[in-house]
Formats: sequence, C-alpha cells, structure tokens
Amino acid sequence: MTSKSKGNITKFRQDKRLAVVGGLRSLALLGLLATLVFCIFEYREDLNPQNLKRIASYLASAGRGGEFTSYRFESGLDSVYVPFEAGLAVLSGNTYRYVTALSDGDFTAQMIASNPAISAGEKQVLLYDRGGKNLAVVNGYAVLWEEMLESPIISAEMNEAGDFCVVTDEAGYRAAVAMYDARQNQLYKWYTSDYFVMLASPAPDGQHFAALCLRENAGSVTFTLRGYSVSQEEPEFSVELPVQAVYSLKHNAAGDMVLICDDGVYIYDDTGALTAQNTYTRGTLQRFSHQQGQMPWLALQSEGAGEQVTLRAVSENGETAFEKAYGGSLRAVGGWGDQAALLFQSRLITLDCSGAEPQETVIAVSGARDVVTRRDGKHILIYADRAELVTAGEEDQ
Repeated sequence: MTSKSKGNITKFRQDKRLAVVGGLRSLALLGLLATLVFCIFEYREDLNPQNLKRIASYLASAGRGGEFTSYRFESGLDSVYVPFEAGLAVLSGNTYRYVTALSDGDFTAQMIASNPAISAGEKQVLLYDRGGKNLAVVNGYAVLWEEMLESPIISAEMNEAGDFCVVTDEAGYRAAVAMYDARQNQLYKWYTSDYFVMLASPAPDGQHFAALCLRENAGSVTFTLRGYSVSQEEPEFSVELPVQAVYSLKHNAAGDMVLICDDGVYIYDDTGALTAQNTYTRGTLQRFSHQQGQMPWLALQSEGAGEQVTLRAVSENGETAFEKAYGGSLRAVGGWGDQAALLFQSRLITLDCSGAEPQETVIAVSGARDVVTRRDGKHILIYADRAELVTAGEEDQ
C-alpha cells in the first residue's frame, strides 16, 4: 500500500511567484535609494540640520492635516504678503517669514529692504527692495539665491514656474530688463535709452517676456508693449497701446499678455496682436486681483448708484465669465482661478464659480482691510496687526 501511494503522488513545478515579487521589491528599493542619492546631491546646499528638521515637521504637519490659521505682524513695520503653498509669505522690515502650521516654528530669513516687495510662484518666492538693490529667491525652508544688483530695482515679477524678470533703473540708460530662469541663471538683459520701463512679465515657457514701456513727449505719455525672446536681441514685437494708464501686466495660462488698464482689459497674443478687449461699461475700475496664469477679478464702481460695485471676472478669451453688482463700501478684492472674495466694511463675500452655478457665502467681519486668495481657493483676511485664514466654520455662516 505504501509503495502504491507513493507512485500516485503528482509532482508540481516550483512556485516562482514569491521570487518574482521579491525581485520587484528589490528593484523598487533600489529606485528609492537612487532617488534619495540624487536629491541629496542636487539639493546638498540646502540640507543642513535646521532645514532637515523643518522638512520633517512639514511631513508631520501634512499628515495631521494642519495648516496656517493666523499670524501676527511685527508692530510698527510695513508688511507685504502673498499666499504661498499652505501658508503666507511675509516680508516685513528686514525679515522674511514663511508662516505655516509647523509645530517647530516658521522659516525666517534676513533681507534688508526699506521698501519691501514680493512676488510668488508655485514653489518659490521673489523678494526685493523697490528702489533699492537687494534681491532674493526663497522657498518654504531655505534662501536659494540672494544678490545685490548694481542698479536700483523698479519692479520684479515671478511666474508660476519660478522664472522672473527684474526691471532696473540702469546707469547710463533709462532702464533695463533682466530675465532669469527658475534656477536664478540670467538668460537675457535688455538695455534701453528710448523708454522708461514700468513692468515686465515672464511668459510661462520661461523663454520670453513682455515689457511695459512709456515715453513722455510734450506732457503726454505713450505706452508701448514690447515682447522679447531670450534667444535674440531684437524685439519680437512692439505695439503702441491705446490707453491712458496701465495698472497690471501678466501672462495668462495660454501665454497671452493680459493688461488691466484705465478703460478695460486688453489681451495680446505672443505676436503682439490684440485678440480681445473687455471694456468697463458699468463704471470705473476701483479694485482688482490679478495673478500670473489666472483670469483677473475686477471691482467696478458704478456711477450715480451710491455705494455699489460690480464684480467682474474676465476669461482668457476676453469674455465676461462672471458679473454681479453688490452694495456697500468695498475695501478689497481677492481671487484665484474660479474662486474670489469681496471684502466690505462689515462683511466678506466668497464666491466659488467652479460649478454650473456660482456658490456665494456671506461672512460677518470687522476691522479687516484686505483679503487674498490662495491657490487652493481658501481666503486669508488681513488686519492691521494680523492675518487670519477664513475657516470652514466661518464660511458656513
């Protein structure tokens, strides 16, 4: 019986699935190790014990779902601010501070700026001293680059990718515009003896920029929009603008130039052709919010209607994407994408236009003087002494 039973046993092939899984796991670990080695080499200058501790705190805070909720400004100092990542970037006096919900404290850095100014991309922040010569690029945990220029800075602007333009009052010229990439390498510099330059905006591709120039002749001012490529000396286009004043120049996501002017919003393509115009038919421009890559939100003061403003959003093709009139004394407008906020003397109105129908919320406030909107659509109220995130509980009111 025993011998017969042994003869009936079927022999199976060896199961190699465990070996295959083990091999794949080893390859994954090797990939992670290679990535870690690359990151350490690529960002070795930023990897000091303090920054490593702060990065670990970032990860812990993200795991807990924590975020910036409030910040108190330094007393007696003028502060400029911009939403950045999950917090608020603030330049005040000679100190830059990135305010977050980190348990181990916020990131701070020193920068001398008598007239501080700030511009933010998605992952980096550009700091500069308007009228001074100091310039720096930072992120949430390190100073990436700092420079003292030879000429005073008129204005500077960073796009979402971290490329930026710097307009300077250049000695021997009327102005100059320098274009830098996201690694702070200067790609191009244009000097001009013919124009004064007010603003410059880097295109989303990081290879082109637009400059808002002006000339004064017999008491009249003429505005000109000029476009440049970092690969050639001559301008790609030069267009005289039919306006009396220009308040903002930025690129939208399509790479077109969007100008907020005294009588309307003008949109030019990368050849300098005017592709759209949205005129102010319901009043005069009172406030606006305009960000790189995003449509502008405008508050128009209605004429002869008391304290009434019309909120308007202008799409990439120049059409009115949203428009509604509100009563009250307006203090500020914030906007990012299809999210916006209107701050009045005693109330904040938030708008979510991402759905088929706009969703509106009214929140009672007191003493706020400004409102800014983050990339995630959340709003931050600015008071004389502090900044506060508008929480979900408040929005339910």
